[in-house]
Amino acid sequence: MNMISEEEALGLLARLPALLRWAGMKNFGSNLSVTYVAPRAQHVHHIDTQIFGERKAQADRPCKGWGDDMKKDEVFKEDTPLSALFRKNSHEKLQQVMETWRPFLNGKTEDVMKLNEFKFDLSRIQPSTVYLDLAQLINQGGLQCSMSVLAAYMFSHSNLSQSETTLYSQLRKYKCICE
Repeated sequence: MNMISEEEALGLLARLPALLRWAGMKNFGSNLSVTYVAPRAQHVHHIDTQIFGERKAQADRPCKGWGDDMKKDEVFKEDTPLSALFRKNSHEKLQQVMETWRPFLNGKTEDVMKLNEFKFDLSRIQPSTVYLDLAQLINQGGLQCSMSVLAAYMFSHSNLSQSETTLYSQLRKYKCICE
């Protein structure tokens, strides 16, 4: 039997919540807590807590009823611009990001804030570049809907991915990288 040191065990336990998240494990919003008590001590030395699944906090929604429980066509329509999913105070940053996308978009790109179709020339831009830009906006608190709604929007309004689930996974991955 391989014996590991206390420090190694603590390191493994501390990384457990992140490893489970990256492995795609879900426990439907339950808490997973890892507690380590230092030897011969009478106090808790270290606590790691992580909540899996999305929170349904009202502060993240622009209006009552907005969220994962609504159908996509109730949240956005075919002609809804991407800017409608972001808070007004982040529109300047969103516009700067969308301006960097302009050379790689096929079709009309007159006013980027009114764009509702994102057909990228994927031979000139990597989808990861777009995911990274969106993840940075999300981490700055610009998104006013859930990330799953943004993924559904980008799936139906762009050519970034052949799967809505994959698009959501990529957004989540890049969001974690940008944190």
